[in-house]
Amino acid sequence: MASPVFLQASILEQVFDSTTQILENFYRQVPYIIMGLFVFVAFLVLARIVRRILIHIAIRTQLDLTLGRMLGRLASWGVIILGLLIMSVFIFPGFRPADLVAGLGVTSVALGFVFRDILQNFFAGIFILWRKPFQVGDQVRSGEFEGTVIEINIRSTRIRTYHDTMAVIPNEDIYAHPLTVMTAYDGRRIQLKVQISYRDSLEEARHRILQVLQNTPGVQHAPEPWVYVGSLSPSWMEFDVYFWTNPLQPNVLKVSDQVLTRIQKTLDEGQFKSAYPQQVVHLHRVGEAESLP
Repeated sequence: MASPVFLQASILEQVFDSTTQILENFYRQVPYIIMGLFVFVAFLVLARIVRRILIHIAIRTQLDLTLGRMLGRLASWGVIILGLLIMSVFIFPGFRPADLVAGLGVTSVALGFVFRDILQNFFAGIFILWRKPFQVGDQVRSGEFEGTVIEINIRSTRIRTYHDTMAVIPNEDIYAHPLTVMTAYDGRRIQLKVQISYRDSLEEARHRILQVLQNTPGVQHAPEPWVYVGSLSPSWMEFDVYFWTNPLQPNVLKVSDQVLTRIQKTLDEGQFKSAYPQQVVHLHRVGEAESLP
C-alpha cells in the first residue's frame, strides 16, 4: 500500500504536468490570440465606418434619418458578428462557423415564434420609415386615436392626441389597418349643414351663404366653395355647405366656427325664419250628422 507522502507527490506531479501543458498550449496560441484580437479591432473600426457611410447616404438621399441610423446600426452589427466569427477561427482552430450557423438556423425558428410580435413591429417600422405614408408633424387618425405624430421609431408610433394625451401605437397595427392622414394635402374639405324655412327664398339664402364663404378669412378660394341643396325635409330645406381650408385641426375648428357664426348672422339680417320641426294639425267641425273618420 502506497504511503500518503507518495500519493501527495503523485498528485502534485500530475497538477504540475497539467499546468505546464496548459501554459505551453497557451503560449503556442498567443500569436493566434493576438492576430484574432487585431482582426476583431479592425472589424470594429470597419463597423463604425460602415455605419457613418450609411447615415451619410441617408442624409444625401433625403431618406428618413431614423431609418438611416437603424440601417447603419444593423450593418455595423453584421460587421461585428462577422469579425467575431473570424476571430474565433484564429483563436480556436477547430471552430467551424458552418456548425454555428446550422445551430442558429434551428434556434432562429424558435426565437421567431417567441418574438413574433416584436419582429412584426420591427419590420412594419422599417416599411413606415421607408415608404413614408406619414411623417412627424402630420395629424392622423388611427382607430380611436387622432392627433399629431410626434415620434416614429422602430417599434411604435407616438401620437399626441387633441386632448393632450399620449397614444403609443404598435407599428404593426398602423401598417396593417386603415390610417387617415388629415394633413396629407394642402387643403381639407369641410362640410356643414344649414337649414332654412320653406317660407324663405332658396336662391337668396344660397347667395348670402356664398358671400359669407368668399369673405371669411381662412376659407380657400381654390377649389371654390360649394352650396348645394342637400335635402327637402317636411320641416325645412337643407343646404350642404362645402369649403376647403388649412388641414390643421385648430384651424379647421376656428374657420368652421367663423363660417357658421357669419351664416347665422347674415340670415338673421335677411329676416330668414328659423327652421325647426313643424307639424300641421287640421281641425274639423263635427256636426250631428257627421261622424269621425
